[in-house]
Amino acid sequence: MTNINITTTPTGRSPENKYFFGTATNELCTKRPKYCKVGDPNEYNQFSERMKPMGLIQGKKQYSYRKPLCFETSGIRFEVYTNDERHEQFVRNMFTVLDRDFGHWVPDWTIWHNTEITVPDPIIFVHLDKKEMLIAGTTFLGEIKKGVFGIVSFELPRHGILPMHCSGFTYNNTTNLMFGLSGTGKTTLSSDPDFRLIGDDELAWNYNGIQMIETGCYAKSEGLSEETHKTIYDAVSLAEIQENLVIENPGVPNARLSYPLGCVENAHNPKDKLDHPTNIFFLTFDAEGILPAISKIKGDTIRLLFETGYTSVMPGTERGIDQITRTFSPCYGSPFMPRPVKEYSDLLMQKIHSNDCNVFLVNTGMHSSGKRFSLDLTRRSIKTAIGKKLETRYIKTEYLSLCSVQTVDHYAASQLMPAAWQGAEYKSKLETLAKSLQKHAEELK
Repeated sequence: MTNINITTTPTGRSPENKYFFGTATNELCTKRPKYCKVGDPNEYNQFSERMKPMGLIQGKKQYSYRKPLCFETSGIRFEVYTNDERHEQFVRNMFTVLDRDFGHWVPDWTIWHNTEITVPDPIIFVHLDKKEMLIAGTTFLGEIKKGVFGIVSFELPRHGILPMHCSGFTYNNTTNLMFGLSGTGKTTLSSDPDFRLIGDDELAWNYNGIQMIETGCYAKSEGLSEETHKTIYDAVSLAEIQENLVIENPGVPNARLSYPLGCVENAHNPKDKLDHPTNIFFLTFDAEGILPAISKIKGDTIRLLFETGYTSVMPGTERGIDQITRTFSPCYGSPFMPRPVKEYSDLLMQKIHSNDCNVFLVNTGMHSSGKRFSLDLTRRSIKTAIGKKLETRYIKTEYLSLCSVQTVDHYAASQLMPAAWQGAEYKSKLETLAKSLQKHAEELK
């Protein structure tokens, strides 16, 4: 292989262009139509014929595909056909592709991916009965990656396995998970040099513990430095030397780097046996300065935060955003979790209860003073929580209960807690936020 630099069109995923087909669409979440659209079966059949290669369909323009990429993840066998060698290398970075001749390899799911077909808009079709996915009209690398994850997220709950849009790491003999939307610091925090990385984006929780869905990394390159992201920085350097680095859309806000997990120093091997998590961290960028730096949470608060996937966006960070805006992505990955939200949250709560997991809410956003919590404070907070050296204070509203950590190493309570957190004005702000979360959760039921 050789290093690849690709500029894609578009420069991001196209979740609004995904459609599902087949009788199994009755298992999709009806409360999130944006991400769970059901398409016309005739449209699927026509486009499927258009994509199929020579020898399968006669009388159509023929497209040639590269050798199929076969891999198994989470007990599901995939076969990926692409016409584009750049996407082939990306798939090889992200999954353990089997290069041997398996002869009788029978895939559970087949993905057809074509960058040559001319269509006005990206097409992502998923046939749940035929177990087939079609991707065209886009060269963005993440469509294949998230296509696989969306399929896994549909299939695994049937078997009592929880698919998770999260990172994972081990530290001081504990296994830890970290959920968070884009911009909350999930990749930065989980790539702490003191941690041993399991995976940076997608994992599954089965009856025996945690398992990898991917065996590669797909990290944002914006702001990447040796000082703040040493683990990623070193992995990228090694991947470049080994000539398996994929650079996507350099110079744009969503620029990314793809490399095999083996490039990450001290990362876990896919064959490693990984225990059930000891600690789970929900990350949120609270731009309003309402939430403490870190709080232990339990019961209904865990479910509420998972089902809503709350974070916020600062003015000017996205086009059209001119004020602090609360955003929600159920399960911390709504576009990739097609089943009803409660199916995923029920599985999460069962597994937390069965394995006596600790759960924490980490605010990587703003202190009430208007200053952002420092990366050093957040990293130390997480390590303090893992070490169980906690002094907490209880803050409660009708829908939200927080056991807020008061001291982290040399940081004082005033640097961790919102100002006047015991006063009526603060309680009112927290209550307003909690009601906003509850309202969003109710809309999903």
